[in-house]
Amino acid sequence: MHIGIDISALTPHRTGVGHFTGALLEAMLAEGGEMCFSGFSSGMQPIELRGIAGLERRRHLRVPTRLLYQCWEHLRAPRIDRLLPGIDVYHATNYFLPPSAHARTVVTLYDLTFLKYPQWCSPRITGPFSRNVRRYAPTADAILTCSESSKADIVALLGVAPERVHVTYGAVAPGFAAYTRVAAASRVAQGYGIRGPYVLFTGTLEPRKNITGLLAAYARVAGEIPQSLVLAGGLGWYEKNLDAELARLGISGRVLRPGYITPYSDLAALYGAADCFFFPSLYEGFGLPVVEAMACGCPVIASNVSSLPEVGGDAALYVNPASVEEMAETLRSVCLGTTLRERLAAAGPARAEAFSWEKTARETLAVYRGIA
Repeated sequence: MHIGIDISALTPHRTGVGHFTGALLEAMLAEGGEMCFSGFSSGMQPIELRGIAGLERRRHLRVPTRLLYQCWEHLRAPRIDRLLPGIDVYHATNYFLPPSAHARTVVTLYDLTFLKYPQWCSPRITGPFSRNVRRYAPTADAILTCSESSKADIVALLGVAPERVHVTYGAVAPGFAAYTRVAAASRVAQGYGIRGPYVLFTGTLEPRKNITGLLAAYARVAGEIPQSLVLAGGLGWYEKNLDAELARLGISGRVLRPGYITPYSDLAALYGAADCFFFPSLYEGFGLPVVEAMACGCPVIASNVSSLPEVGGDAALYVNPASVEEMAETLRSVCLGTTLRERLAAAGPARAEAFSWEKTARETLAVYRGIA
């Protein structure tokens, strides 16, 4: 069986979809048996496979991806099995499902933020994603998503039969938590100049991640705790001037922004050296950073909404992301409570082991076989 898969998100500066797609593809190539894979990509950025080997072939259209999406939406061309001749199944890994002449199709919908909470999304995303997901969901032969929470949203908002939606969780890369705490602290100090205790947030800085609430909660307790706040991630669509907000809250000198973290192994060092990981997101389809932090033995505070309790289980503390007071009090307790941090740190790795790319790959391959 020949599988085509969208690898457009495998750029040098990957975000969530890129990390998910790359790890899944690598695991499926190892597990695939009778299957072979070909990759399709578009866009002006180069594709970086980072050691992924074994693709039958690759096809890259050097055109803006949004232009290609418009062609698929309005012209219903070019068909994906003409771009990748001979494929039996095509897996659209980033919401947009291309037209197909004969190949069966699978689409991954990680979450439906743009439908449920359009105010938290860039207007450039809300319109086309909302419009097209209503078209693609009924026509795909199968839908993949990464949590039971997201599955419930897909069934409720798109009217899809539950049996057509398959949950395949994410996971951390093998060997991701390779640093000891001492080695992690040394790497973070040498590579990023971050010294002393800190609270960590990772992710794109955008409204859905509740950066405003995070900063407000930290500002309330900054004078009581020794930890600085590290915001690791690129600046996405953000409705405020972040520097001005830090100045208004009086915490400019306590907040460090190392930007997008690369290589990926440095992210493990940031988790490994942190006193805790604080993830007060307003909505997540899965929340891979929670699993990454737990795998590194980093105590986790996360929101009590969407998929996050499903992912963190009993190995994390949960807060109402709408309550700055509750977030601040929990942050204070963890930052000042050595015993509490030790308990959370010990529980994390076992919980992270419940998620594996090998299992996700087997479940995804089973979906391919089922529709082919």
